[in-house]
Amino acid sequence: MHPDSRSISRFFQGLAEVCPVGQLEHFHLIHWPTEPPSPLDPLREAGFRGRVVVARASLADAIRREHPGVELVLDDHPTAGAMAGHILMELPQGRLASSLAIDAALAALRDEESRLWLFGNRESGILAVAKGYTGVETALCKGHLRLLSLSKASRLHPEKSATRSFRPDADGFASLTVSGLRVALRPGIFSWQAIDPATLLLLEAIREHPGRRLLDWGCGSGFLGAALAARYPDLRVVLSDDLVTATNCARRTVEWNGLAERCEVITEDGIGRNLERLRFDVIVTNPPAHRGVRSNHDATLAFLASAAGVLHPGGVLWLVGNRGLDYGALLRPRFGQVEERDGDDAFTVWRGVKTREKHVASGRGRARDGQWLEPHGDDPAFRERMNAWGRGS
Repeated sequence: MHPDSRSISRFFQGLAEVCPVGQLEHFHLIHWPTEPPSPLDPLREAGFRGRVVVARASLADAIRREHPGVELVLDDHPTAGAMAGHILMELPQGRLASSLAIDAALAALRDEESRLWLFGNRESGILAVAKGYTGVETALCKGHLRLLSLSKASRLHPEKSATRSFRPDADGFASLTVSGLRVALRPGIFSWQAIDPATLLLLEAIREHPGRRLLDWGCGSGFLGAALAARYPDLRVVLSDDLVTATNCARRTVEWNGLAERCEVITEDGIGRNLERLRFDVIVTNPPAHRGVRSNHDATLAFLASAAGVLHPGGVLWLVGNRGLDYGALLRPRFGQVEERDGDDAFTVWRGVKTREKHVASGRGRARDGQWLEPHGDDPAFRERMNAWGRGS
């Protein structure tokens, strides 16, 4: 959702009049824009001191910059699995993703006095939630935004529940077998019910050996990176995505297919502090074209501006996109050789080679002897896995 700044300010200032902001223990954001204004400004002025749970690495980075003192967790569960008295949650995009998140939040409410405060606009489906659940109260309407209040006893109406097409296993994932791979899927990730045709086209187009190290950027379910790891037994793969739900699926995909020792999954925005310290022989991507339901190519544009910086000289970028989008014009200033390698009526596969004349350094750091220049948080096991990756061991 992208309401204007004036609407955001009016809504969240009004929210403090109907919602016990000081008692909110968790505030969950999924697709909220990373640029100001932040809803945290009026909420903190009204007394919010709870934990912020965000489902995207890009949003986590933005909040840490603007609000360094806020307790923040990167997770796709509304409370990161904790019980809570009051929860404020942005409505996820998509009917199934929203109903799963609402059910998870309701299950996390501590008692009958606890409330889930759910906000969204018409585009996100907030009106359908108001009609689809029992015990819903409309607490606030300002501009395009609406705030609903649900209790622990609220439930999806039976006729709505019967139409759900998501049938997860005990771990919460659905699975699909494609090209001999078992792929983990969940509502909320791109093309969650089937592998996207563009991804399949890209996989078919890659017939040359990709070298030793490969990055699957915007990995989604992890199918593409896992398929290439399975095809080439000497290949090491990093799979990266901004969305926590996607990397959870990708991690499960590589585990299910016995590829975890050669595959590392990272939740990160673009080429961030983890990827910028690594170097790859090949990058493959079916880049994101949306954030929630809205078209948004910002992440892809930023990625293409820095992708060459993490490729070895002679490294290759494989990209698939809609036929109407001229990715070649974006690639040619950064890659010495750019060509269309495959395509159909809907999609084009592009191949760009980083020549020495087009060497582009990463703007935020370099690798030295295959080691991280900075440790990754306080997780020594993760740091050692990435150092082993950098050494090629």
